[in-house]
Formats: sequence, structure tokens, C-alpha cells
Amino acid sequence: MKTKMEQFPATNPNPVLRVEKDGTVLYSNKAGEPLLHEWDVGVGEKLPSGIGDFVQRVLSRNSPGKMEVKAGKRVYLIVFHPLSEEKCVCISGFDLSYQKEFEDNLREGEVREAAKLELAEVVDIQAIQSLMEDFYKITHIPMGLNDLKGNVLGGAGWQDICTKFHRVHPEACKHCVESNIKLSLGVAPGEFKLFRCKNNMWDIATPIMMRDQQVGILISGQFFFEDESLDYELFRSQAKQYGFNEEEYMAALEKVPRLSRETVDTGMAFLTKLANMISQLSYSNIKLAQSLAGREELVDALQESEKRERVRSDELAVVLDAVPVAVYIAHDPQALQITGNRLSYEWQRIPVGTNLSKSTLEGERPEMFSLFKDGVEIPPADMPSQMSAAGIEINDCELDIISADGERRHVLGNARPLRDEQGKLRGSISAFIDITERKKAEAKLKETLDNLEKLVEERTAQLEKAYKSLKESEKGLAEAQKMAHIGNWVWDVATDTVHWSDELYSIFKRDTQEAAPPYNEYLSCVHPDDRDYVDNAFKGTINGKPYNIEHRIILANGDERTVHIQAEVVFDEKNIPIRVKGIVQDITERKRAEEKIEILANAVESSNDSIITESLDGIITSWNKEAENIYGYSAEEILGKDTSILESDNLKGEIKKLIDRIKQGIKIKNYETTRIKKDGTLIDVSLTLSPVFDISGKLTAVSIIGRDITERIKAEKSLAKAEAARKKEIHHRIKNNLQVISSLLDLQADKFEDENVREAFRESQSRVVSMALIHEELYKEEGTDTLNFSEYIKKLAESLFQTYRLSSKNIHLNMDLEENTLFDMDTAVPLGIIVNELVSNSLKHAFPGREEGEIRIKLRREENGECINSIEESKKEGCKSTSFALIVSDNGVGIPENLDIEDLDSLGLQLVITLVYQLEGKLELKRNNGTEFTMRFIVTEKNKQASATSPQQLIE
Repeated sequence: MKTKMEQFPATNPNPVLRVEKDGTVLYSNKAGEPLLHEWDVGVGEKLPSGIGDFVQRVLSRNSPGKMEVKAGKRVYLIVFHPLSEEKCVCISGFDLSYQKEFEDNLREGEVREAAKLELAEVVDIQAIQSLMEDFYKITHIPMGLNDLKGNVLGGAGWQDICTKFHRVHPEACKHCVESNIKLSLGVAPGEFKLFRCKNNMWDIATPIMMRDQQVGILISGQFFFEDESLDYELFRSQAKQYGFNEEEYMAALEKVPRLSRETVDTGMAFLTKLANMISQLSYSNIKLAQSLAGREELVDALQESEKRERVRSDELAVVLDAVPVAVYIAHDPQALQITGNRLSYEWQRIPVGTNLSKSTLEGERPEMFSLFKDGVEIPPADMPSQMSAAGIEINDCELDIISADGERRHVLGNARPLRDEQGKLRGSISAFIDITERKKAEAKLKETLDNLEKLVEERTAQLEKAYKSLKESEKGLAEAQKMAHIGNWVWDVATDTVHWSDELYSIFKRDTQEAAPPYNEYLSCVHPDDRDYVDNAFKGTINGKPYNIEHRIILANGDERTVHIQAEVVFDEKNIPIRVKGIVQDITERKRAEEKIEILANAVESSNDSIITESLDGIITSWNKEAENIYGYSAEEILGKDTSILESDNLKGEIKKLIDRIKQGIKIKNYETTRIKKDGTLIDVSLTLSPVFDISGKLTAVSIIGRDITERIKAEKSLAKAEAARKKEIHHRIKNNLQVISSLLDLQADKFEDENVREAFRESQSRVVSMALIHEELYKEEGTDTLNFSEYIKKLAESLFQTYRLSSKNIHLNMDLEENTLFDMDTAVPLGIIVNELVSNSLKHAFPGREEGEIRIKLRREENGECINSIEESKKEGCKSTSFALIVSDNGVGIPENLDIEDLDSLGLQLVITLVYQLEGKLELKRNNGTEFTMRFIVTEKNKQASATSPQQLIE
């Protein structure tokens, strides 16, 4: 064993030297030769004076020393161990080249790593969020913390216009992110930038830095200054552009804070300090993370070294002494022996080599200080500070270490189990870094922020108190002027300067940043026709006479407005004018309204129609000149009377029912009825009723425009009688002519011997008879355009049976016809011919070789649909659509299945098919138990009865 230990220096891959007290080199292994070469000495020679002095110092103090030495491209940590009894020093070297290279690379990579890290990874978002919320409660200044990708990490006081509108719309949100990132880049640390975002609200930004790299933005935003006027039209256009609900969007706009410039400056002083503190803490957290990463690598390296070479414990101790990390090693769980590196003993102010299990550590992770044996927990002996020997890993545990003299140190550490080659637990290793200063910085920051909040609150209270009365009075005056469209001005005669209020700038459409115009420039804005009038009035004021005038002005854009001006002069004690002050009110809209009212009043009075206004309960409230002419009542007689005074006895309550329709939103136009004049005469009138609304849109009255149509009605009735007589005469003549044609066809048929020719003539004769019957029915209907089709079918069928009377056969006619079916000529003629053809066909061909049979005619309604006529359309022609089915059948031999009726040469059936198509109907054929033709068609009948319906019926 001793031989192996003697061989150790020679086989050690690190330099090992022995030096006498006077600096003479007694021994050097192979690895120590580069050091001797660097010092330019050999074995038996003395070291350079600087190194020799260091050797003597180590021996005199009897304590180890260390230094770094560069030999060629390598860097060594040289540790001097005093050997007092032998009066010499053992020098051990450790190659730090790779460590130095790693540290250089680490420093070079810090900036790159800072750029890669996300801001959210290195700051305490919850703590900052709480701070921002408290700051907003105090100052009402909105603020937010964003990273450079546009992500919002925290914020307070964000407005609805941003969260509910701009941030939820893709394009508007893009504007928010672009504004926050692009407009805030290039701002120096500790400074801020005020800018208007692309969504047209004020924002302020200051950068968050890590080293020289910007990683985030602290923003105060979504506010307007108190002294600026909002461009509401701009925001309305934004609402339309992005599809926002305009009313909700403008309501959100009104909630945006209005801040004074002093408040913003005070708030930003705080925000820049906060941004600087966040930047420092962010960089500290990165350094801490890097230190922890280095600590982890170190712990892992120590574990590997422990497994491979226990014989290198001395070298390991030297390395552990060189790192800024306190290391605790639990060697034996049963013996409760815990040792550490130099820093672990320095922290606790106890001699090196003392069993650290007796030291005092306090924390919230008791598992760090429990010992285990074979996987079974052994309770700690007498101190809760025993280091972990458990078979688990402990990460990022914060503890307080109390030294022997009472100093408390806050540390952050990890613990790892140590196992032998068989995996058996043999102890643990723990490493800690001192984060006391960081904790103090955090506490100091909190204290600073608390004090700053208090100062901001006090300062805000002072400012609010100082400006409260002034702002309230200014705001009240500005609001009053804006609502009344009144601006005020003051002319200082001595300095020839003029001051205008904001509303006066608004009236003249001038920029508030421009100087108020002098009198001569103002006079140029006056309408040319009014300038002399205004100038004379103003000159009278200078002489002490106040003036109160109205005149026109021409704005820069060419618009003409009308204003009302009052002014007076203030004189000094010498009766010299020193100040002229006045007010200007824009009365353009009032003037226009007055003109419109006057024009409307003239139009009403000069109208050829009676124009009456009635309250909703039927009381007459206005009455024009033509109403007097039509009804005979003067305005003095009729105003305040109930409208029923104009109604005849059979129409009492009609006007109130019409007013009820107006209340329901129903339009009434050209409604014809009768009215009674003052002398009792009944007249025919045409009325149009319209609603009258007040300024809030509430229905308050009804306007009734009436026209006397008595003479027109008389003329229409006379014309209708003449037209009815004319139509009756026409139908009578057509019927006579058709009967003459029928007689001619009958006479001509007798001259032909060919039976087929005679038959063709008879068929033509029957068709003419069917049309003649139609005109006969129309003649009986007093010349109207419609006839009772059911009655017509009965006569037509009887005529056909007489024409085709079969002497040896008993053929019955069965008719089931809808009563009171009125068809016009366009429908009745085709239908009559169809019935004529189908019945004639049955009489001729359905019963060969049979003695009796039956022919059936059925007409029925199937579906009804009406065009609804409103009261104002009562004189227009309405319509009624009805679906009918006409069925002609017999119980004869029927039509063979192999015959297609559309391909038959029969003129009659071809005529039937053509007429069905003309009526836009459908024809169905059934061949079982005889023949059955079913035709379905729709009749649209014009309603000409409306004019014959009384107004009372229309109302009901």
C-alpha cells in the first residue's frame, strides 16, 4: 500500500513539486516540467523571487495558498500546502485550461443566451402584475408589460376599446403589436417615447434590457390628454372599417382615461425606474441560472469523479475550494459525518474539518436533512439540519444558513444521492450558492416601490386638489359652450391681441393651434352683403354702445353659416376702451329650421288640398285655408273639436279606426269615403293619412290630406252606366251573330251527302252555340265581364243533348257543379269549348250497342288563395286565385289502353289539349269503367268589387 502511495506523485497527471523553505526545488514529476520551464528553473535550483516569497509566506502562516499560472497555452491553479514538520511546501497544480475556455465561451454566449431567453422566463410576472395593478389603482394610468413578439405578459387598466375591439380584430390587433414593437425600438434605457398608436390613441414605451439587448417593453397606453379634442368622426370611421358596433365602440371610447401632461410625466418617471429594476433583476436571474447550470455540471462531474477515482480526494478538495459554491458531502448515513469545501466552513464561521452535521441550517425542505439507510428513512439525530443522504434528487431549494456568530445567509441549492458501484446509497452531495444580495435587492426594490407609490399618491392628491376647481369651471364652461354652439372672445385693445375659446374655433372651422384673427381678418370672413352692417355695429360698440346682431359668415371651405353676436366694451378710469369682449353663437340650423317652417306653412296654406292635423284621440289641432273651402268651417270654428263632426251617421268612428291603423304602422293612401259639410251636404273625398312624430321619434299626431272628389265620382258613375250599356249591347249583337252563324252551318250541312262532312259541320255548329251561350249569359249579367259558369254549363249540356239526341238510347246527364263560379271571357270560352268537345265525344262514341248510359259533369273548388288589399289600396284592383277541377266522365266503352290521345287524329281531342295548355292547366285521363277526363286549372279573378264596398266595410 505504501509503495502505491509513493508512486502516486509520479503517476499523477497533474504537476506535483516539493520545495524547500528557501525556494529550492527538491522534486518534480513529469507533469510539473512545464511549470519549471515557465519559471526557467530545474530541480535543485531556486524558484523566482516572487514564487519563493510566496512559499515562505505559506510556511510562516502554516496555511495553504493558491495562485494561477500560465504555462504556454495552458493555465494551472497552483496550490501550496505547508509541511511544517519537514520545513517544506508541497505544490500541486491543476489544469484549468478547459475551465478557462469554458468561462470565456460562457461570457461570449451570455449575450446570445440573453437574446434566446423569453422575458417571461426571467422575470416574476405575478409580482410585476400585482405591482402594476396597485399602481393603476393609485394613478389610473394604464400600463402593460410586453415581450418583443407582441405577447402581453401583464397589465392593468387596459381599456374596453382595446380588449373588446382592437385586440379581437386581426387587422386592428396587428396595428397594436406593430405600434408597441416598432415605435418603441431604439429608445435608450432609462428614457421613454410618447407616440400615437396606429389605432389613434396615445401610448408611452420604455425598454426592458438584459445587458445591451432589449427583451421587452413597458408600456403605458390607451389614454388621451385632457387638453386635446377628440376626432369622433375618425373613430366612427374606424368602427365602420373594422365592422364594430358603432354605438358600443363610441361608448368604449368615452371610457378611455383623460390624463394631464403632468400626471403622465410623473407616471413615466416611475415607469422608467421600474423598467430599469426589471432589467437588472432579469440579468441577475440569467446570471443565477448560469451559475446554477455551472453548479449542476460541477455536481455531476464530482459524482463521476467520486465513482472513478476516490484516490483523488485531495485534488477534488482543492477544486471545491476554488469554486464560488458551498458544497456539503454526507459520507456515511450511519455515522452522520458531513464535510464540505472551504466556502461551506467560511459561511458558518467554524473551523475547517468540523462535522457539519452539528451546524445550523434552516429551511422549508426537511427532506434535505434526513438520512436514509437501504431505502429506509432514519430520523435525524438531534439537529433538523442534517444534510440529505436520501435516494432522491432535490432541486432549487432555498434555505437560510446561520453562522456560529449569528449571521444569516440565504442560499439556493440542489442535492444528489451518492451510490457505490453496486448502486447502494453511500451518502449525498449538496451544492449551494449565496443569493442573499439578490434577496436584499428584491426587498429594497419592494421598499422603493412602496415608497414611490406613496409619493405618487401624495403628489397626485396635491395635483388633483390644485386643478380641481379650475378644471371643473373650465370644463363646465366648455361643455356649456359646446352644447349651445356659443364661443366667446376677448380683444385686448392695447396689445391688439385676440383670444378665442375652443368652441369659437369650432364654429369658424379653424385650427386651435392658429392665432385668433384680428378684427380686419375677421371682417373678411363676413358675408360681403353684411360687412357694412357688421362694421357699423362694431364701431358703435367702440363708442360705448353694446350691439346685438345677426349676420352671415363664409368659412374657408366655402360654407355659409349664420351667427348671432353680442359684444360690449370695457373702459378704464379715463373712459378709454381697453378691452372688447363678446360671444358668438352659431344659429345656422335654427335659421334653416325657421325657413323650412315658413316654407312649409306657406305650402300648407296655399295647397289645393285640405290639410288637417288631429291628435291621437281625434281632436282637430290644425286647419288650412282649403279645409275651410271644402268643409265650410273656419279655423276658429273647428279647432279643438272632435273629428267626428265631419262624419256622416253611417260612418261614425271611421276616422278613429283609421288613426288606430296609423298607430299600427299601416300606411293609408288615397282612401275614398264620404264626409259631411257644415251645411249638411255629403261630399266624396280622397284621404291620405300620415303619422306626425316629435323630435324624439314618438308618434304624437296624424296629418290628413283630403281632396274633394265629388264631381269625379259622379262622372265615374255616369261613365260606368254608359260602359255597362255598351257592353250589354256588344254581347247581345255577338250572341245574335253567332246564332246566325249556327243557323248557316245547319243549313249548309244538309246540302252535303257525305256523313263525315255533315258531322264536321254539326261539331262546328255546337262550338259556335257554346260561345253564343256565353254571350247570352253575359248579356243577362248586366254587361259585366264575368258570367256564372255553372249556369252556363247546365244550358250548354242541355243544348248538346238536344243536338245529339239518340232516339233508341236512354242516356242520363248527371251534373255536380260548384255554385256561383264567376269566370271571365278568357277562361269561360276555352272551358265551354272543352266541355262541348268532351260531352259531344261521349254522346257520339261512348255507348255503341248499349241502350243506356250516364254522362257526368263535375266542377269543384280545390284550393283558395287571396291577394290581401290594404285600406290605402282599396280602389286598386285586387286579385283572387282559386284552383278548380273540371271532371267530364261516362260509363261507356272507354278509350283503349293502346291509344295515346295526344297522337289521335281527332280534331276535338286535339282542340281540348290545346285549350288546356292555353289555360296553363293539367289534363288527366282514366280509362277504367268508361272514360274520365279531369282538368285542373287556376283562375285569377280581378276583384272589381272593392269600389262597390262601403268604407265602413273596409274598416271592419
